[in-house]
Amino acid sequence: MKSRKDHAMSLLTEGPIELIGRRAQPARATGYSLLELERAGLAFEKGRELGIPIDIERTNGVGANVLRLRELMASRRQ
Repeated sequence: MKSRKDHAMSLLTEGPIELIGRRAQPARATGYSLLELERAGLAFEKGRELGIPIDIERTNGVGANVLRLRELMASRRQ
């Protein structure tokens, strides 16, 4: 059985994650939150242009998602 960390990392490679419930169980999210975009230094319009999935209804920010967005931005600049 996968550990909780392994499960979260496998979800993160597929796309954005969100943490649900008191125990912060990772689950696949439909898109990145506006807060995550802001923390990654990305404007909403620029995210749409790049084809990044954005979920405007999500209000929380997951640090791993912010790091993933920064990695995506760095890879697209090269």
